[in-house]
Amino acid sequence: MLTTLDDCLWHQLPTSCDHGGTSYPRFFDRLWFAASDLNGAAALQFTMGVYQNMNVVDGGFVVIAGGRQHNLRVSRQLRPDYAMACEALRIEVIEPMRRIRLYIDSDTIKGQLDWTAILPPQEEPQHYRRLRGRVLEDYSRYDQIGECAGRLEIDGTKIDVENWWACRDHSWGIRE
Repeated sequence: MLTTLDDCLWHQLPTSCDHGGTSYPRFFDRLWFAASDLNGAAALQFTMGVYQNMNVVDGGFVVIAGGRQHNLRVSRQLRPDYAMACEALRIEVIEPMRRIRLYIDSDTIKGQLDWTAILPPQEEPQHYRRLRGRVLEDYSRYDQIGECAGRLEIDGTKIDVENWWACRDHSWGIRE
């Protein structure tokens, strides 16, 4: 099936972009972000993953502030919408490998966060592991250090996110 992803010059397989290069059900592509204020009073995590062979997009957001933890978990069917969005969470790449905007828009948590790189991404060696002839892991990942800025509103309480230390991880492939 053709999707908006196919209107590019970056195909890696002689097929459309609507599926991975393997039929393994747990094939994934996932982004993970974490940030904390410099004095340790608050922290957050934002994640979104796509599982092509299970037709699923899921995500989560957690923030610890004021001594309380607030959680948001979301999931949706992948096809036919290949947007980097899942219910109340959305990711917008402003400048690849440099600036990413994260949106949260639920009934209890709202916010817009700008993740900005401080260092270039660091690609890890490919992770590959098998046991008794069965592939357990075959995935790639890069990590990156940055900072996070923006604003959150949790149950009506506003939190200014200013120059929080941040990191991110982008991984894809097969994990155990």
